[in-house]
Amino acid sequence: MSAPRTPSPLIRLSGLTRMYQEGGKPRRVLDNVDLDIYEGEFFVMLGKSGSGKSTLLNLISGIDKADGGQVRVGDTDLTALDERRLTLFRRDNIGIVFQFFNLIPTLTVLENVLMPIDLGGGNRAAGRATGMGLLERVGLADRANAFPDKLSGGEQQRVAIARALVRAPRLVLADEPTGNLDDDTGERVLKLLLELTRDAGRTLVMATHNPDIMRLADRVGRLHDGKLVVSNP
Repeated sequence: MSAPRTPSPLIRLSGLTRMYQEGGKPRRVLDNVDLDIYEGEFFVMLGKSGSGKSTLLNLISGIDKADGGQVRVGDTDLTALDERRLTLFRRDNIGIVFQFFNLIPTLTVLENVLMPIDLGGGNRAAGRATGMGLLERVGLADRANAFPDKLSGGEQQRVAIARALVRAPRLVLADEPTGNLDDDTGERVLKLLLELTRDAGRTLVMATHNPDIMRLADRVGRLHDGKLVVSNP
């Protein structure tokens, strides 16, 4: 009987390094980071403010460029892509949930959710059905025609989650998604995000400084002085 097949990682970071200038001196925010994250995994990155969590997410998404090392998502080497191809890859494969929602104030809730479909030239009718289905899942179908300024913070974040998932991305990145919410609302939003990504079999990578979130994770990475140490929760 053959041995069980080891799954290939969805994300593979190899020797990842990122430096910034602070006060005229270089600061190594990420120092030779190696990491594999697997399909369907919920991976949490813990660290204090300024530890490099958002930087690491930005490198995984291709928003930022590394000073050294490699970022692979699936079969694609993001470090080898130009800006146009990075934008297209991110559009088609990655959903992002930000701390401050980043909803367009002049668009309705449904229009915000459908924005990735519109930008990608997808089928509007099919996209609308998917978007409304997601708004139903997050409990906001009745607010589809409302504008963001009429929503609470927790409601806006639920819209942002629906927007991140509307194109069924392989990978969802969440940068402090509960950081701008009160504790009770943040916990509800977190459980909803995890439920939706688990149900769809998606990979979720979350940056946070909240250690309470780690109990829900499959694995936890702690960033300190540019180094990443990975453990079970």
